[in-house]
Amino acid sequence: MLKSSKQNKINPEAHISWALIGGHALECFDNTLYGFFAVLLAPLFFPASSSTGQILASYGAFAAGFIARPLGAILFGSIGDKMGRKIPLLYSLGLVGIPTIGIGLLPSYESIGISAPLLLITFRLAQGLFMGGEYSGVNIYLIEGSHRKTLGKKTGFLIASGIMGAVLATGFGALATMESMPKDSWRIPFILGGLFAFVIYFYRKQLAETEDFIKDVVIAQIKPAPWKEVLQKHKRHIVVSCLIAGMMIMPLYLATIFANQLFKEVGYTQSQSMLLNMLAMFLDAIFVLYFGRLADKIGFKKQLIIGSLTSAIIAFPAFMCVLPAYMSTFSIYVFIFLLTTPGCIVTGSAMPYIGQLFPTTCRYTGTAISVTMGHALLGGTTPLMASFLTDCFGTKLAPAFWLILFSCLTAVGVAYTKPFNRLTNAK
Repeated sequence: MLKSSKQNKINPEAHISWALIGGHALECFDNTLYGFFAVLLAPLFFPASSSTGQILASYGAFAAGFIARPLGAILFGSIGDKMGRKIPLLYSLGLVGIPTIGIGLLPSYESIGISAPLLLITFRLAQGLFMGGEYSGVNIYLIEGSHRKTLGKKTGFLIASGIMGAVLATGFGALATMESMPKDSWRIPFILGGLFAFVIYFYRKQLAETEDFIKDVVIAQIKPAPWKEVLQKHKRHIVVSCLIAGMMIMPLYLATIFANQLFKEVGYTQSQSMLLNMLAMFLDAIFVLYFGRLADKIGFKKQLIIGSLTSAIIAFPAFMCVLPAYMSTFSIYVFIFLLTTPGCIVTGSAMPYIGQLFPTTCRYTGTAISVTMGHALLGGTTPLMASFLTDCFGTKLAPAFWLILFSCLTAVGVAYTKPFNRLTNAK
């Protein structure tokens, strides 16, 4: 039985608490950290065959963290729909600290052989499993506790806090990869990230349960298997939500994690590439705050369609900027700006819209499964697919067509989908 929300100290209706902000920022910190270190870690943890093979293997480990998230979504989503929104937010974050510290302490391939890459992939899978319900859970907690007229503003602020966590990770990365730093400096941010997870775990104990869950689920009916209801009755909503979730991060990962490889080819050091990534993150954080507020005015559905179509329109011009004939410092800045802006248009309206596609009784499960699958299939594989397409077709324009395809699919999917219920005043 749930405890009364009056017994808790932090009311979800009152404000966006540090318990929510800190956890989401940490999730982005941990995931971004590995993504930006992928090229650096490739020769440390994977056998030497070719530099391209090592990078692809390291990107594969990056993708593994996303692949495990749908399993975590089913696990923590079911807990969230049956036992309340607070419990999965508490334990998913507490557990993720263990594999994060594990990566920071992991010996190299030279020291323990094949065990090194196997353990690295295992830790990435564990990170993904435990984070499977975090991002969706935080947003659902906010959606079910916020004033509807300012939902876009508040979710935009939450997402911006996560982006700042990624900025912090990038800053650590830039510092750790400086030539003056010891070669094992990259381990420090992983260890700190794991320890910080335990701190937020204790702070989240003060969270209250959401009123929507108490009224619509506890008083009404709790589904014995929420994931079955989602898969049986909401297949179309899952597909559309997956596309939206992918579009939230595909442009950003193309402008940062994949672009690091491009920057390296033209002479940028790892540390300089990290600083460029920080620029992309700062732009993302600023833009998503604006587009979150804008979504409250024009409607979440309309803004999603605009953002998806904008991504399709700018994809080709953006990648023209990184062709050898045109690449310069200025063109790199243009490349980053063109890719990050439409991604923010989508991100500023995505989670409130996805929350409307599922009923309260299976909202946590439906949202978590959809978002994690979208992040895994479209987001987490973005650096890997972009590298593969570039090598396969021999042109740096190849990833643009990949982005155009899914941008158009997302726009069409959103245009022809109606929400299950309307949680906001948006059109």
